[in-house]
Amino acid sequence: MRKIVLYAAVAFSSGLFFTLVYNSIVNAANWESNIPQSITATRDFFVVANPGTFFQLVDPTNMLLVVLALSLFWKRSTSIRMFLGIALLCYISSMILTFTYFYPRNDLMFLSKQLPDKETLKKAASEWGRMGWIRCLLSLAGLVCSFLALDKATSSTQKISSTTPG
Repeated sequence: MRKIVLYAAVAFSSGLFFTLVYNSIVNAANWESNIPQSITATRDFFVVANPGTFFQLVDPTNMLLVVLALSLFWKRSTSIRMFLGIALLCYISSMILTFTYFYPRNDLMFLSKQLPDKETLKKAASEWGRMGWIRCLLSLAGLVCSFLALDKATSSTQKISSTTPG
């Protein structure tokens, strides 16, 4: 059960990381080009769902899995606990950055009733693009720590089973 939760946490963390990278490479680049038409096109495209739809589902699930793995491995290993704790801090930091930095820019670019002026949109899109990479780095650090915890969890199991007569 413990390892299944940890594998699930790594899987969700991986998906989250690669979606953030995709957003930074594809979406942000498109938003920054040909403003205000690019923003208008995005507004028209994101009518039913948007990247936030994905993140509102995957981010909390990822956090829940990491917290669950952390609690399941709490007494088992100090190093696993440390790696999962650091991963959790990275994901919490990323989520705080999302709420405090990205949401206001998303609201400005995509949700405001009236489309802001061109210079405001350029500034918001450029800031979004630059900070997207910081969020990717936070997510990558969390993912690496999750993988290190998984490595410790699987290597400690192998040591136990290889020393047990059988």
